[in-house]
Amino acid sequence: MKIKEILRELRAELEKLYGDRLKNIILYGSWARGDATEDSDIDLLIVLREEIIPGKEIDKMIEINRDKSKTQGADIRLSCVRKRLLYRE
Repeated sequence: MKIKEILRELRAELEKLYGDRLKNIILYGSWARGDATEDSDIDLLIVLREEIIPGKEIDKMIEINRDKSKTQGADIRLSCVRKRLLYRE
């Protein structure tokens, strides 16, 4: 599956999971730089509007990672951060 299709599916799943809490999804690493290979993982930073509970978010990320890595055949790395830590208000 192509990277754009994988990202589109992940975005839809994350929007369904987080709803209005989802502020942004940021692609970083080799795919963002344009030097990814077939073995490269897909690195995504999930930015949420509200306070996050680390253990709860980690559980959600592990489940999505496991499911998508299995169905897409790609190693997907998701990290979660609160909007306030990235953007000035």
